[in-house]
Amino acid sequence: MYEQYYHRVYYTALKVTKNPCSAEDILQETFLKAYGKFEEVRDEGKVGSWLSTIAHRKAIDLLRKEKKAVLLPIEEIPLSQPIAVNPESDVERICEHHHLEEDVKKRMSTLSPKLRAVFQLSYYKELQEKEIASYLRITPAAVKSRLHRARQAMKEKLEKEISHYSTA
Repeated sequence: MYEQYYHRVYYTALKVTKNPCSAEDILQETFLKAYGKFEEVRDEGKVGSWLSTIAHRKAIDLLRKEKKAVLLPIEEIPLSQPIAVNPESDVERICEHHHLEEDVKKRMSTLSPKLRAVFQLSYYKELQEKEIASYLRITPAAVKSRLHRARQAMKEKLEKEISHYSTA
């Protein structure tokens, strides 16, 4: 079955993702899912269509996941929540979380000290604007302004990196 439908599934995924590496991942996921559900197929003449549908849906799911990862507002990144490590944990999820956390820290280190202080108190300590203002002895308006500028600066750095990688 793999040899017969490999190309069809691969090109279905490639058409949606426009990325050969992603298409290969989807190809593998498609056949793994198909292997577990093959007994449910009633008409063997429609296996190719069935596999293409699985690949197409998995490709769309991947694009949605990537879009969420790129477009997720910085204030929604749960950096302060530790991940419990146990034998049943999803290793990829843990690694991705740590990678994201390191990425944010790296970008944050390029902020000016004033912006960095407000950003850290807001996202790592989860303080409200009034609490940050009291802690830093500045006005709540200054906190709001600095948070906005910090988010904008980090967003611009991320967009530059994304455009750099997409043109490379």
